[in-house]
Amino acid sequence: MARTAVVALAFLAFMAGSAQATTFQVVVVPGLTLDDLEEVADTGAVGLMNPGAGPETSRRLALRALLTGEVRNSLREDDSGDRLLLGISFTEGPLGSVEGNAIYVGLPEGGRQPNDRRYPILVVGAGFEGLLTSESTRIPGVVSIADVAPTARGEEDGLDSQGATDTVSKLRELDDRIDENNGARLPATILVCALIVALALFSPTAAVPALAVALLTNLALGLLGISDFWTVMAVFAVAVLFGGPLVASALSTPVALGGLLVAVLVAYLLVLGIDGPSGALSPFGPTQNSRYFGLSNLLETMLLVPALGGAALLFRRFGSIAFAGTALLAFATVAGNRFGADGGGAIVLAGGFAVLAVLLYGGGRRALGIAVGVSLALALGLVALDAATGGSSHVTEALEDGPTGLAGDLGERVELSWERATGDWYVALAVTLMLAAFVFLVVRTLRRPNALRESPVVLSVAAAIAVSLIVNDSPTDVLLVGLTSYVAADLGMLSTRWPATSRS
Repeated sequence: MARTAVVALAFLAFMAGSAQATTFQVVVVPGLTLDDLEEVADTGAVGLMNPGAGPETSRRLALRALLTGEVRNSLREDDSGDRLLLGISFTEGPLGSVEGNAIYVGLPEGGRQPNDRRYPILVVGAGFEGLLTSESTRIPGVVSIADVAPTARGEEDGLDSQGATDTVSKLRELDDRIDENNGARLPATILVCALIVALALFSPTAAVPALAVALLTNLALGLLGISDFWTVMAVFAVAVLFGGPLVASALSTPVALGGLLVAVLVAYLLVLGIDGPSGALSPFGPTQNSRYFGLSNLLETMLLVPALGGAALLFRRFGSIAFAGTALLAFATVAGNRFGADGGGAIVLAGGFAVLAVLLYGGGRRALGIAVGVSLALALGLVALDAATGGSSHVTEALEDGPTGLAGDLGERVELSWERATGDWYVALAVTLMLAAFVFLVVRTLRRPNALRESPVVLSVAAAIAVSLIVNDSPTDVLLVGLTSYVAADLGMLSTRWPATSRS
């Protein structure tokens, strides 16, 4: 059915090393579609395979990832040091009968193109059946192209499967849901941000509750599997525009608002821990591109006000225990490998909580430096504890390489952020305008009398956004949602007249 093929010399020219023996034969099927899997799905396990990372892909990039078992962001292409891990075969035509222990995959055709499609994959033999599962994605039916090499070589970190019926239909539904979420994400984000800013200007007390309602609505849409564009837009519009003011009217005290914000963190912790795919497949969840599970940078930024605002509001009533408990809850929700799995988010929260602690307790520059160090140590300590108890993510892997690994990971994120911000003129213009607005608002806040004493949440959110722009690689998401969060916290928190003085 398939003929063994040697990869084109032009493709091999930039690779070093040699292919090794495999447990599964890997067969590339040109033009493979889900329709082609209908007749053979019951012979093995099927799934949707993402061909790469970053905004673009191509046949060459996908082949490199397939052969090396390593995915690199298309914005940071570097062919040096590549090593072949397996050999592959190509079919002469469409997929026909399948035989032996083999992995059949479809790949992109041609040159550079948007990385917004997933390609069929079928694994036959060795007990594979139903839907493919992957520790890389944690969503049954979705796998990464980097999973193929370890599976073919029979390594422990390869693919697995779980029993399921009508698998191809499930894959179609999953594929449509991912496409619909990706199509609705930016318009829904702009809509939610615009409505929250409008509330902050015209009904300030409703701004922060509206942000909390938007976050809970996102979870509800993920749990219910709703991804239709107009339905998502309508639900968010109604939830924010009407739910925010209604919830605000029910919150009679700052402590009640703090409880709502902490409840948002608890809700995300529970959903991500119990039903991770629902959180990941929510409208504001990861793009299912290079990141599949946990929190996206967009959601991480949206959760800054619940984390920092909740801690400050409860600190006013319950003191240091409430502050510490909220901080630990936020770190676990955002950075815990079994939950948000966002390592950059741990550093962002460390910066934000350090500034918040100093401002709440009335400390100076020396206290700020100590607080930053303690917060970073706490963040890294929690990640290390997570790794020691079986957690695994890009952060735990970087920690294994020590300070050099962390510095390298941070450096790559800074470069990716720059590439994303300057890749297109219109993106660069939007980033520049939003950054200028952010700086203007922060400077305006700092010029207020007693700003450090009266605006701890606002300034800690600003510090967290500034850190996020460095350690995360999504400047547009961070600035768009960050500006909205800043305005909501600034106008909303001030309008409630809660005193931000230090607790004696």
